Amino acid sequence: MVKKRSKSKKYVLRGGLIGLFVCLVLFVFYMFLYFPIIENGYRGVMSGWVLVIPLVTGHAFPLLSHFIVPYGFFCKLTKPECVNWVADKDLHCVPWTMEGVEGCCREKVMTPTSACDQMSERIGFWGLTIILFGIYFMIGAGIGLIKQKRR
Repeated sequence: MVKKRSKSKKYVLRGGLIGLFVCLVLFVFYMFLYFPIIENGYRGVMSGWVLVIPLVTGHAFPLLSHFIVPYGFFCKLTKPECVNWVADKDLHCVPWTMEGVEGCCREKVMTPTSACDQMSERIGFWGLTIILFGIYFMIGAGIGLIKQKRR
């Protein structure tokens, strides 16, 4: 009984590790073959269809984490930034100097510090990478479990 149970865990673990290996091989393929060949073939201009295959396999999500993770994720919005600046002074705006020119700010928003924003992007990239590894491990473990049940 104990031997049979450990054998089933062995298939699940082996399948999960094979899934992780497939994930790593696909990453190496995309980084060193697929994207360089596409970039050289189209001279740096890539069309939308190029990302279809990496999206299907999930490998594009960590690469696109900059667009997926919300701006300033896990950060406090502490730094004021002017998004609507005009050079002439108005009664309905706050005096604001931008690039050495005095004017006024009609609309101010709070943003995170650049260090916190960079940390947030790193967390998003590594978080999506870990999720991708987990998905590939689970797929491999599921295949290992199916193989064990068939035996």
